[in-house]
Formats: sequence, structure tokens, C-alpha cells
Amino acid sequence: MRLDQAEARAVAAFLDIGEADFHRLYLAPGEPPWDIGLDEAGYCLFRQFGGLCLIHPIKPSVCRLWPFLPHIRESAFQDARCACPGFKADLTWAEFLGAGHDDG
Repeated sequence: MRLDQAEARAVAAFLDIGEADFHRLYLAPGEPPWDIGLDEAGYCLFRQFGGLCLIHPIKPSVCRLWPFLPHIRESAFQDARCACPGFKADLTWAEFLGAGHDDG
């Protein structure tokens, strides 16, 4: 998951920490957009016990879009379908690709 500069500033303010400390504690080094760091288990550093998001009220756009990411691949589709209660249990990849498209 990535943050752009505006999102990083907003999250730092939400957490009430300085931007430099926020970058040091939560983001991978480099230029924006920055990757959010992961814990030892490979989860986002903002994931709390029970799977709740620490920054949910201002979560980044990529998180708001999940699992409907524009670049989602079929290999990730099954995981998204199982993880998101918004998916129909029997939704197929073809149906997912066609969802929201008007054929007429």
C-alpha cells in the first residue's frame, strides 16, 4: 500500500506526530509515493488487533478502493473475494471484470 505526499501529511496530522517521525516510523525510504511499512507478519503497520485500521477515518485512496483496485489480477481475485464481504460468494472472475459495465 502506498501514500502520496498529501496522504502522508494527513496521516501524520491524524496521528498527531511530526512528518519526519511519521516517515521514519511508518514509511519506506525514498521518494513519493511511499510504501507503508509492514510488520513481522507482513501486515500493514496501521493494522490493529482484530484487523481494524488505525487510520480508517483518513485511510489512503488505495485502501478505500480495496478490493476494487484497477490493476487487480485474477491471481489476487480469489483472496479479495474471500476477504471482502462485499463480494458475492459465487462471483466469477469474468463477472467481476464485467461488473458495472453496460453492455447496451
